[in-house]
Amino acid sequence: MSEAALAARRRNAPKSSAIDTYVRKIVERAPELTDEHISKLRTLLRPVNGGAQE
Repeated sequence: MSEAALAARRRNAPKSSAIDTYVRKIVERAPELTDEHISKLRTLLRPVNGGAQE
């Protein structure tokens, strides 16, 4: 997300609590996902066939 879009989102966002602010800062500092990260996440999030139905 561009800096301009982030700034606009911050201006238009309702006032947040301290925990919201903390979480937002942590997420903004997180590095971009690499191709290896994406590959691992796809494997973990892939639907499983033949599993128990709930």
